[in-house]
Amino acid sequence: MKNPWLDIPIDDYEGHMSSPSVGQLQVLGKLFSKVLGEVRPKSLAVFGCATGNGFEYIDPNVTERIVGVDINADYLKMLKERFSGQLLNLDLLEQDFATPKFSIQSVELAFAALIFEYVPVEQAIQSIRDNLVPKGMLVAVLQLPDKSSSPVTKTEFRSLGKLQPIMKLVEPERFTQLCSKNGFDLEKERIIPLKQGKAFFVGYYRIVGDN
Repeated sequence: MKNPWLDIPIDDYEGHMSSPSVGQLQVLGKLFSKVLGEVRPKSLAVFGCATGNGFEYIDPNVTERIVGVDINADYLKMLKERFSGQLLNLDLLEQDFATPKFSIQSVELAFAALIFEYVPVEQAIQSIRDNLVPKGMLVAVLQLPDKSSSPVTKTEFRSLGKLQPIMKLVEPERFTQLCSKNGFDLEKERIIPLKQGKAFFVGYYRIVGDN
């Protein structure tokens, strides 16, 4: 079955995520900036990078290598047009990372926001772990369930409705357990409130022991 993400135009994706009733694009951009300031990684991989929200906050004097991974070639093309001039060390991959065969040169930080809802969770965690340096860090963003609204907020951008059948929210407790099973310790966590009663869980997970 064709992945619905391949049928969502850039304007619809960005319009939906930044719409007044959703506002998630802005929140994620600020969060990414905060994570970069906290971790200051020399190497970075962004899983589900889409069109590069937050990439304007990457300091190439600090982060020497940047990998962006997404399955939508149009999103990656837009990201390249926007940022290749200021981020000369940018490597963009049109791949499904949640497979045993996924491989990149290991990085210090993996940032993965709102992607575990669409992939096999444990395999995705394993893939990220296998491509981090020893003591590397995963910062994961999960959407928390809310009884008063559907997981995909309805907006004028109707193509996003195609995601509803494949989106499966991941409980932070289960996610943390799977991370622990695969060699991560939870260093810290926070909850970010959103519009319409929704919220994000943000977890910082560090590889312990041998990679």
